[in-house]
Amino acid sequence: MTETVRHADPSAPAVRWGTETVEEAYLGHPGRQYRDRPRSVLQMLDTVPQWAERAFIVQGERRIRYGTFLAAVDEGAAILERNGVVPGSRVLLFAYNSPEFVLAVWAIWRAGGVPVMGNRWWSQAEIDNAMALTHPVVALTDFAGLEAGAARRVMLSELSPAFDAAPGVPGHRSERHEGGEDDVALVIFTSGSTGVPKAVSLSQRSVIANQHNLLLRSRQLPQDLDPEAPQTVSLVCTPLFHVGGVSNLITQPIIGGRLVLNEGKFDPVQVLQIIEREGVHRWGGVPTMAGRVLEHPDLEKYDLSSLRSFPLGGAPLSPQLLDRLRSKLPQLERRGLANTWGMTESGGFITVAGNRDLAQRPGTVGSPYPIAELRIDNPDEHGVGEILVRCPTVMTGYVGLEDDATVDGDGWLHTGDLGHLDEDGFLYLDGRSKDIVIRGGENIACRHVEQALLEHPDVYDVAVVGVPHADLGEEVAAVVVLRAGAEPTSEMLRDFVKPRLAYFEVPSRWFLQRDELPTLPGEKVDKRTIRAELEARLGGGSAR
Repeated sequence: MTETVRHADPSAPAVRWGTETVEEAYLGHPGRQYRDRPRSVLQMLDTVPQWAERAFIVQGERRIRYGTFLAAVDEGAAILERNGVVPGSRVLLFAYNSPEFVLAVWAIWRAGGVPVMGNRWWSQAEIDNAMALTHPVVALTDFAGLEAGAARRVMLSELSPAFDAAPGVPGHRSERHEGGEDDVALVIFTSGSTGVPKAVSLSQRSVIANQHNLLLRSRQLPQDLDPEAPQTVSLVCTPLFHVGGVSNLITQPIIGGRLVLNEGKFDPVQVLQIIEREGVHRWGGVPTMAGRVLEHPDLEKYDLSSLRSFPLGGAPLSPQLLDRLRSKLPQLERRGLANTWGMTESGGFITVAGNRDLAQRPGTVGSPYPIAELRIDNPDEHGVGEILVRCPTVMTGYVGLEDDATVDGDGWLHTGDLGHLDEDGFLYLDGRSKDIVIRGGENIACRHVEQALLEHPDVYDVAVVGVPHADLGEEVAAVVVLRAGAEPTSEMLRDFVKPRLAYFEVPSRWFLQRDELPTLPGEKVDKRTIRAELEARLGGGSAR
């Protein structure tokens, strides 16, 4: 299904997205930036009027045009303002993917507010923590049971009429709150290695620079687009509240692409149906999703010939999965595959590897984008050390942790990931110094899960680690040391932590014991030994 623009606006784009990089200080430290760039997130909407008649968002039977969307952004901002949002206000967005979610992000920006991206899978305890950290004035949600505390709860459905009440393409409202490059544009949460989710603060500079990198890499800088060319169609199944999801809801308006959202939980058959029906050109996600689709027995029944780009990230990409992608989708053999690396704290993607890179350098996650700098800190004899990143995309810090040193005074982000660089500057990952599990693309702080289990009166000690899983990449395993005389079952412990954790954080492998956990010198728990023993014991067996 292809749509073209019949009436392009010759005045668009108003802002040039350049290719030349310069050494230019920001936030008091040196770095690289693009010389010509947008200076506010709202300037990224300047290309939208020329796409007025195109479909922008598709979900199920719903199809929303760009003209309708642009007008709805103004109306949505007015609705938020009537609920107390003023420039600088934080608005918690706690919802699943939907057209209203996309509208909400842009409407918050249009009102001068700051979207705070809540994880829709959180427990109420994690919601309360997010509220206490960020102090939103409004909680915008699709969950009627949300306890919003001091924030005003507004159902996301209250934005729906904005789509119906906005015919045509209006001009911008006069009170356009642009802000400055270093002003906060977005707060997004990530699992740290020490406990509950942390609130990452990203500036307007960060959000724009990440998009600039992606557009340059994909040869889609706005001034180079042909407004009469067929529309690009992208399928998004990953949560829009993740940093990768945010880039999807921004990229499409800039390039006039169609954003197709799946409905409900991830379903391989639904994905196959959507690709065929919408003629999807680009579908990416975490490797777990790709594996489920490629292994589905009905794969061959669907026409997937429209696919020409399949970027993957969020978890390590195995050579076996790459081989299956090339075999099942032969049109991607020469072009269209990509592996990326980045994190919430880096504000998005830092490196990228294309088809040739993946073939010539197995295991690489690619080379850095033009404005990204990489450094390996304290490398060992094999060149392996902690990966440090400096880039305009990097966070300004964690909300509520002003003395945190994750970003040092020279602008280097200490990622907690271990890696090495080859002679050509391509990055390889060698593990994680941070104590996390990556389950199906979701980062899980082991300490957070351990603290929840330690609240149980029968638990003396616990170690949470990740163990390999054929589908999810990793799953959560808990080794629990019970108190003398205690006899809880794994089911009892699972039921105890469910209200305290997101569903994906609840351990799926349980090992209950009386013996002490193994330790290293200094009494630190030896998780490497624990993980190795569990992998040997599991051998593909079922959860206990």
